[in-house]
Amino acid sequence: MIIPVLADGLAVGLAVGAAISWRATRSRARAAARRELARAWADMRREVNHWQEAAARANAEVARVNREADAYKAGHRNGREDVISIMPLLVAAQQRPADEARASGEE
Repeated sequence: MIIPVLADGLAVGLAVGAAISWRATRSRARAAARRELARAWADMRREVNHWQEAAARANAEVARVNREADAYKAGHRNGREDVISIMPLLVAAQQRPADEARASGEE
């Protein structure tokens, strides 16, 4: 009588032990998976932040280059207008020595 009860208790104990072991293993595996997932999310967030900062730096560089290009265009336009405005003086200065040479008789 004791042996069948003992066998039944042993069978129940083994089943309960197996269930507890399975749950504990599953719980540890899930905790490890959660840690791994949290680490992956943190890595992804760092990478996203890195690329967002790189994009912001690139946009700032684009704005700087555009400002420089606009300044260059404005300077070029002003320089061209200056040359156009002094062209009559340059032409007159080139003609003046020839006129002076004829007037002095040095031809």
